[in-house]
Amino acid sequence: MDKSNVHIAVIGAGPAGLAAIKSLVEEGFDVTCFDNRDAAGGVWTFSEDPTITSVTGYTRTQLSKFLLSYSDFPIPEDYPRHVSAAQLSAYYQSYAKAFSLDKKIRYNSTVLSISRSPDDVKWLLYFKGEPEPRAFDKVVFAHGSEHVRKYPFIENQDAFEAIFIHGQEYKRPGAFKDMNVIVMGQGNSAGDCVNELVGHASNIYLAHSRGTFIIPRMIRGARLDASGSWMFTRFGFWLGHMLPDLQNYLMGNFFVDLVKKAWGKLDSSWGFDPHRSFAQAVSGMMINDSLIPAFRAGTVKPTAAIKKILGPRTVELTDGTVLEHVDAIIACTGYAVSLELARPALSYNQTHPQLDPFPDLYFNIFPVDHADSIACLGYTIVLENAATAREVAAMAVAQAWAGKSALPPRATMLTQVRRHQAWLTKQCTKGPIAQHNALTMQYEWFRFVNDTAGTGIYEHFGWGWTGWRFYLTNPSLYYKLVYGVNTPHMLRLFETGKRKAWDGALEAVLRTNEMSAADLKQSKLEAEKAKQE
Repeated sequence: MDKSNVHIAVIGAGPAGLAAIKSLVEEGFDVTCFDNRDAAGGVWTFSEDPTITSVTGYTRTQLSKFLLSYSDFPIPEDYPRHVSAAQLSAYYQSYAKAFSLDKKIRYNSTVLSISRSPDDVKWLLYFKGEPEPRAFDKVVFAHGSEHVRKYPFIENQDAFEAIFIHGQEYKRPGAFKDMNVIVMGQGNSAGDCVNELVGHASNIYLAHSRGTFIIPRMIRGARLDASGSWMFTRFGFWLGHMLPDLQNYLMGNFFVDLVKKAWGKLDSSWGFDPHRSFAQAVSGMMINDSLIPAFRAGTVKPTAAIKKILGPRTVELTDGTVLEHVDAIIACTGYAVSLELARPALSYNQTHPQLDPFPDLYFNIFPVDHADSIACLGYTIVLENAATAREVAAMAVAQAWAGKSALPPRATMLTQVRRHQAWLTKQCTKGPIAQHNALTMQYEWFRFVNDTAGTGIYEHFGWGWTGWRFYLTNPSLYYKLVYGVNTPHMLRLFETGKRKAWDGALEAVLRTNEMSAADLKQSKLEAEKAKQE
């Protein structure tokens, strides 16, 4: 097969889309990427457009810089511990230029829909402002998961005459100067929004329907992500696979203790007391450094959720409290992961009357009926860095389509899909917190994408013959890799004949561990100094 004659469309030039372009080009495919924005970086590139989801000028990463890089493109060493949105956007754009990916991207191009060609050979992409479709052999959907707004039901909402917007439309705090603002939600966007409004709005209320773990990036001088080594996280995934109830119990206790360690005893009237059940869902955690101090200072007032609109600027809460003279409501209530654009390539399965149908995606990536020509990179919720997970998934797609890794027959894929859907149905119906429909079975998913991509990580870090040989020949390096920083550079360490290895990977891994150790030492000193003051 002459892969240069295989034309592939990648939709989206965010972190996943850039990784897809690079992985596919490295295998010799002809790739064109389309993005409705005017620059690469996805949500990390600020946009004034209220219909486009993006960071604000104040956003910082939740994870430290040591975990954020692409596998073969180190993040600048002079970046701070937790990177600003502008810096991360610049990094993604530098990555695109360094590997000439930007030459493959068509900006300000909006794909409206797709369909199968009449001869069932190509995929036809229909673009905004273009009368005729463009034909491609394969399509990668990498346009993210934060587009379709979710709103809670509010009785008599039409009676509210002041500002009512979704968090997607919120861009900067200055627009709410001297206003009384209610922010709805208990996720990361809601927390960031209220933090930004402090010093601008007159009164800020955080209206929420349940609690969540509120955890700072740093706890007593240690980074939150410092203990998340490859071995530690893989053990957690294995435990969740083999003994899920025990894992839920242990994780719940771990995060309850973490919150207490970070903040001490919380005021129960806030409605944010930590509970083990929050650990059962990714939506049960908020990474935020300033919210609890703001509660204690009174600059942000936590309240019950909004129940009803009583008048043009009057709101009733679920506990009966009435708030008057409300100038704005910002609904930071998240997004529904939508595969609507890919719908013509998908089949669905209704597993429960109270749940939306699940798409038949093999390991949340490949449609069982079109696995050789369609891949979805945005329908994966993982408990690690999402960008890194999607990079290795992009590698897996490229290797599968290049014929270096074989996908199983449709019947085998469908068996895995049904088993995953049964598991996901149980997760979505058993707990007090709604699960994400795109949640993956972590243990199986990471093994699948690494094996298909050919990273060699599980073979070299595991307990088979290759792993034992690697350990016995260089035990100090083995321990550094599996118990050190879980850096993405490890994805390029081993030559396997599949995804492209990188000669600089080992040096980058060791340098990342060196910088991480120095940062931890410095942060401990900073914490001790602050304690003395």
